[in-house]
Amino acid sequence: MDFLDDLHLAELAPIAWLQSWPDAVRPIMELISFFGTNAFFLLVLPILYWCVNPALALRLGLTVLAAAGTNAVGKLAFHQPRPYWIDPQIHAFAAERSFGLPSGHAQTGTAALGRLAVAAARPWAWWAAGAGVALVCLSRVYLGVHFISDVVAGVALGAAVLVLVVRLERPATAWWRRQALWAQLGLSLAVSGVLPVAAVLAALPYGDWVVPPAWSAAGEIDPESMDTVVLMSGVLFGTLAGTSVMYRIGWFDPGGPLRLRIGRWVLGTGVAVLIWYAEREVLPEAEVSTYLAYAVLALWVQLGAPVLFIRLRLMEPAGRARGAETVEARGGAGGEHGRGH
Repeated sequence: MDFLDDLHLAELAPIAWLQSWPDAVRPIMELISFFGTNAFFLLVLPILYWCVNPALALRLGLTVLAAAGTNAVGKLAFHQPRPYWIDPQIHAFAAERSFGLPSGHAQTGTAALGRLAVAAARPWAWWAAGAGVALVCLSRVYLGVHFISDVVAGVALGAAVLVLVVRLERPATAWWRRQALWAQLGLSLAVSGVLPVAAVLAALPYGDWVVPPAWSAAGEIDPESMDTVVLMSGVLFGTLAGTSVMYRIGWFDPGGPLRLRIGRWVLGTGVAVLIWYAEREVLPEAEVSTYLAYAVLALWVQLGAPVLFIRLRLMEPAGRARGAETVEARGGAGGEHGRGH
């Protein structure tokens, strides 16, 4: 990795120059950086799924999981530091415990914003996605947590994930739907197990690796931790399994009055926070607990919440909603019996 070491040393000067910008830039960069996090997408996706467009939310969610999962494996495969880890003159405006190459913000942001641009199918959407990715990349370099080469690699891998998702989405979905439910659930478990296995294989060549003394500026870090991989694996299982069951029992209508949509969001998010809290504060710190907790969290979002919303009349089943729309259409534009929106 001598080439990467030399490249990193050459990239320190541009990072220091960015950090010399006025202090007023910092909060803006921190805000932009948050928009590229996995946490941001995982917060937004349930709203999109429950209240706007479940099909788009599912496609976007699987794209984010593919990008974030392969990124976590890639970090373990390269074992590369972050700028402030090797040079104390680089300010750590954000603390990171994982390896730096490739940038997760850049990879996930490229794949996710690109997927939205594909869905919009408009030139302005691609321009907006490109601008968003560029700003996220700039923010990560400015904050001292990534080299320029990290974000370039992240964008390239994010684009690769996007291309694969778009090309394989339709045939993979059609094949998946032809399988029996028990097979879908088994496949969900098997697919989720691919990430931990890939992560272990990626880290295997490094044997008894320890943090180099030269990285003393990093502070307390745990770059070989499997926590993110296990978390993503659990979410992947819950997403695939929950969607498979939801497809069998029938979908739902994400529309309805604003008050009902807000009610869904408040109730659904409240339960999700309780599950997250239990994983953090109540359950024992173990990889199995993390996997199960995030699998339950994803199952709640994909399946549990919609079923409860329907039972509480916060949401209509898809079939009933279509039937109501047909009655409304037959009754004319001024039909008094139409369903409110």
